Amino acid sequence: MNAFISDSIFDPVSINFPKSVEEIADSVCLQKLLIPFYDRKRTVSVDEIVRLEGCGNYTNFYLKDGTKMLVSRTLKEYETLLDGQAFVRVHKSCIVNLGFVRKFFIKKEGEIELIDGQQVKISRRRAQTFMDRFRDFQPVVLS
Repeated sequence: MNAFISDSIFDPVSINFPKSVEEIADSVCLQKLLIPFYDRKRTVSVDEIVRLEGCGNYTNFYLKDGTKMLVSRTLKEYETLLDGQAFVRVHKSCIVNLGFVRKFFIKKEGEIELIDGQQVKISRRRAQTFMDRFRDFQPVVLS
């Protein structure tokens, strides 16, 4: 963790991202998921997914347009389906899309803020994985 703090691009309190996260997310269309939602199936592009939260055998999808969908599948199932470069599991019950991370708070025991304003804690066990993925994350920007 100390090596992460000493990096010159990271502010010791928080990290603001200079580019508009929405522009980056809008330009990337990697794949789509077919999500069972109520009595029908909905196609969702993975670049619309801000985060996923697990609750037992259910998963809540939070989309960038503010939509929340409850699906009767486990978080583990979606963890294996989603691209490992854009999505990272930060807690036993939460997977975030790195393209929607707005700030990273180092002093708050590893906490991130997403574009929807939600603050998500990073477990100590998964902190190093998050930091490695975060450093290597290169959003695709089409011009």
